[in-house]
Amino acid sequence: MEGKLFWLVALTAVHPGVGRSEEAQVDLPVQRDEFGLPTVWASSLKGAIRAKAELGLFRDGLCVGKLEQCAGVLAAFGPRPEEASDFASPVAFLDAKLVAIPARSLRGVWVYVTSPLLLSFVRLYTEALGAAQAVSLPEVPRPKRGEVYLSDDRYAVGNEAVINERKYSVAGRAPALDLPPFQEVKRIAGDVGFAVVSDEDIAGVVRRSLLVQYRVRLKQETKTVDVGPWSEEYIPPFTVFVSGYYCAKRRVSAVGVRVQEDVSKCRDDEVVDRKRKICKKQVKVDGDPCAYVADVVRGSTWLGGKETVGRGLVKLLL
Repeated sequence: MEGKLFWLVALTAVHPGVGRSEEAQVDLPVQRDEFGLPTVWASSLKGAIRAKAELGLFRDGLCVGKLEQCAGVLAAFGPRPEEASDFASPVAFLDAKLVAIPARSLRGVWVYVTSPLLLSFVRLYTEALGAAQAVSLPEVPRPKRGEVYLSDDRYAVGNEAVINERKYSVAGRAPALDLPPFQEVKRIAGDVGFAVVSDEDIAGVVRRSLLVQYRVRLKQETKTVDVGPWSEEYIPPFTVFVSGYYCAKRRVSAVGVRVQEDVSKCRDDEVVDRKRKICKKQVKVDGDPCAYVADVVRGSTWLGGKETVGRGLVKLLL
C-alpha cells in the first residue's frame, strides 16, 4: 500500500461537529480524540474530500456529468451507500490530529502553541505512512508544568509569557517548525512564532483557544427569537492538523454509474427504476485511483458544518 502524509490548515473557523452533547460545556462541540483534543475524524475528512470530487458530477446519487469522470470518483472513493457491497474503496484515510493551535499572546498578538504530545502525532504518522525521510522535525524541548519554550523573545514579558491570559515561566528557546503548513501561514499572515508548553498544560491552552458562538433563530414575521440561544464550538483559523491516507494498488476495471435517462435506451439488466427512469451503466475505469485522490486532496475544500455562514474553509497540503 502507498502512504501519503498531508496537512490541514484552517482558513476560517471550522466546526467538525458531533451533534448535541449533554456532557460538553457547549451545545454543539467539535470532534475530539482520545485525549480530549480537537480532531477531524477520518469519516468526516473522507466525506469532505469526496464531496469536493463529486461537485458538479453527481446530484441525488445520479451522475449528471461525464460518465468517465463519475466512474473515476466511484473507483477512488468507493460506491454510493446503496451499492456499498459492490466493491471497496482502495483509499483509507486517517484521523486528522492536532499539531498546533493559535493562542492569544500579551506580546506579539498571537503565537502557535504546541506540546511534545502534539508533535509526537507528526512522528507517528510519518513513521506509519513511510514519510519519515520527507519530514524533518527538530528536537523538541520538554517543559515542566507552568513552563514554556519560545521560538522568539518578542513573546516574552521579562522571564514570563502570557498566553491565553495565563502566565508561563520562560524556560528556554524553542525551535521554529519549518513545515509546509507553517510556510503556508507565513505566506498569508507573516512570520509567526512558536511556544512549546507541557503536555499537562496543552489541554487548557487549547480549550481557551477554541471559539464559542451563541446563536438564535428568529421568527420571519416578528424578528423575535423562535429557537435558542444555543452555543456552537469552533476551531480557530490557522489551526494546523496532520493526517494521511493509504492507497492500495488494487483497482476495479469498471464501475456501475447510475444515470437518469430514457430506459428504452438501456439494456434490461441496466434498468434500476423504470418509474424514475434510472439506469446503471457499466463504465470502464482508466487511470490510477491513487494519483486521482492525490490530485483531489490538494487545495481548499469545505469541511464540517456552517459553510453558508463562512465556516469550514480549510486548505490541504501534500
